[in-house]
Amino acid sequence: MYKNEFDRLEKLPNYCLFYGNEFYLQQYEQKIIEKFKNENILKLYFDEYDYEIAKIHLSESSLFGGVNVLILKHKNIPQNIDKLIKYANNSYLFFFYYGNKKINSFGKNFVRFFEPNLREVIEYINSLCVKYNIELSQEAKIYLAKSVEGMFLEKEIEKLSLYNEKLNLTDIQKLVFEYKEDSFEDLFELILTNKDFYNELNNFLEKNDFRRIIPALIRYIRDLYMYNLYIKKTGASSLEGLLGYKLPIHINKKRVELAIKFKEKDYFELLNYLLKKELEMRNTDKNKEAIFWEVISFLKLFNSF
Repeated sequence: MYKNEFDRLEKLPNYCLFYGNEFYLQQYEQKIIEKFKNENILKLYFDEYDYEIAKIHLSESSLFGGVNVLILKHKNIPQNIDKLIKYANNSYLFFFYYGNKKINSFGKNFVRFFEPNLREVIEYINSLCVKYNIELSQEAKIYLAKSVEGMFLEKEIEKLSLYNEKLNLTDIQKLVFEYKEDSFEDLFELILTNKDFYNELNNFLEKNDFRRIIPALIRYIRDLYMYNLYIKKTGASSLEGLLGYKLPIHINKKRVELAIKFKEKDYFELLNYLLKKELEMRNTDKNKEAIFWEVISFLKLFNSF
């Protein structure tokens, strides 16, 4: 089913698969947690998954009364997920799937999320403005929708809510730095291939804010991971089938070589570390530039192995 169909359900199914766009995956995971906050929730994320533990939680009565709720999050299809569903009779199983393989076990009980359009992102911003009691101009909302990654929107608006006044576009441009990537490819290629990148980095920093680099690098590595999955699935040496257009030969070659350089665990480790540091940089009173150079040191060390 689609997102709007799920939203209209009067009663949730006892088991449901969520997959597709990560912006909505994160948003709906929080909705489920909020809806069942007074019940007995067990979260098993990625390598925490254990079939026996999951089965026991779904099949046994809650020790504290109420309903047992199991929330799974994984980039792979968990072992025996089809068997696990059979135990979700008087309990709930919600699986947030970050992979791209087809899963048939959930039948019609699934929600597929597509990339949100501008209107949908602004609707989400409106809901956050109500939640944090903040007033933004329409131009400010559009700027946030286009400039801030979906996963960071709530934290950004929560921070803006500390200003007890209506904020316009000019205010937002002063208080929020952009998260969208322009063109960092040459710099990121040097960093990820363990080549000397300090001259290129210093040249960039002379003209740009250092805070732009980590969000852009996160997007770049996500794209590489997408290329990696596509190449492994299709065996293709060209990214044209994925992107819908043909890259110049030398750029296609560099991206393919870089995409297959890393294993899945490398992508997970990189993205997990970078996302944590990005959140730390945005939500701390510590020296943000010191955190940035800590990340640069990590990347240098990571690529030396």
